[in-house]
Amino acid sequence: MTVTIETSGIQEVEQLLILLKSLDIKNIKIQSSPSVFQSKITRGDKKIDPKPLFGIWKDNPRTIEQIRSAAWKRNWNI
Repeated sequence: MTVTIETSGIQEVEQLLILLKSLDIKNIKIQSSPSVFQSKITRGDKKIDPKPLFGIWKDNPRTIEQIRSAAWKRNWNI
C-alpha cells in the first residue's frame, strides 16, 4: 500500500515525522520530490566592493577544521 502526503513547508514535514515516529511503524519510506527543496538562485549585487572585507579575521585566525566544525553543527534529531 502506498500513501502520498504533500506538505507546504518543512515545518509540516517535521510534524509528520514526529507523528510517524510516535506510531512506531516499521515500513516507512520517505521520498521527497526535488522541486520542493530547491532554492531559487538570485544574482548578487556586483556594485559591492569586497576590498574592505579583506583582513577581517586577522585578529582571530582560524583553521579550516575550526570553520567546518562550527558550520556543520546541526540538530537533525527530530
